[in-house]
Amino acid sequence: MKIKILFIALIFFAQQGMAQEWLVPEDQKNVQNPSEYNLANVKKGKDLYLQNCKSCHGDPGKGNGLPLVPPPPDIASDIMQAQTEGEMFYKITHGRGGMPQFETTLSEDDRWRLVNYIRNYNPANEPLIVEAPPKKAKILASVNETEKSVEVFAEFQDKDSNYVVLAETPIFIGAKKAFGTLPIGEILTNKEGRAEYKIPETLIGDEQGMVNIVVELGEGFITDQVVLDAAKVGQPKPTPKLIQREILWSTNENIQTWLLLSYLAAVLGAWGTIGYVVFQIFKIKRAGKEQ
Repeated sequence: MKIKILFIALIFFAQQGMAQEWLVPEDQKNVQNPSEYNLANVKKGKDLYLQNCKSCHGDPGKGNGLPLVPPPPDIASDIMQAQTEGEMFYKITHGRGGMPQFETTLSEDDRWRLVNYIRNYNPANEPLIVEAPPKKAKILASVNETEKSVEVFAEFQDKDSNYVVLAETPIFIGAKKAFGTLPIGEILTNKEGRAEYKIPETLIGDEQGMVNIVVELGEGFITDQVVLDAAKVGQPKPTPKLIQREILWSTNENIQTWLLLSYLAAVLGAWGTIGYVVFQIFKIKRAGKEQ
């Protein structure tokens, strides 16, 4: 009971300590961001946020972060936006408690780009990325096995609920595997909403070169994933030869001589031991009857 009470007390005081204000050294608070606040850097910062931060901090402005102690702040919240860029960069770099440190996993430029993305939600800045509701879209795709290419046509639903061509938009191509979808490339639709993707010559399929091609849009669209099953556009999967010369284990005449002799000796030794034990059992039993 005493140990249990001590353990609970340690957790309580640890949580209280983590809940205290996170103070940043004075010489780090006003460090200037060398990364320009522009669309390219903010977009890159968003990608980094989705990969490294969203799982704890949640969606900006939604207040759906993980219920930790202390709770990870929403990056669009007043408490986050009240911090200087230097303070944000310091905390992203060094971390504390449940907040990991990214000094060794993200470059300095990328850490500043994360700060740029957070600043996208500062009322004092012009937002460079506006989180609009996703649009409904449709994808039509087909495979040209002769040319080893995928042809795509994409549309989206406009404000009048009419489907119009989806121009100059990325389309993502992948290969469906047992563990999920393996990304293999990306194409951009033209003004007519069409695009063509050439399958890489290095893509490996099954033993016949068959590949299940996946075609999909990125975030910002609501659409069904298109799967083109059994497209013969890949290289045949190499079949491993289980029996070949100079391998350790084999079932034919190529087996190593020393290995065969060792195996036979082990088998004979095992059976000899079993026979000896059985003989001793009978011997003991016979001696008991004579007495």
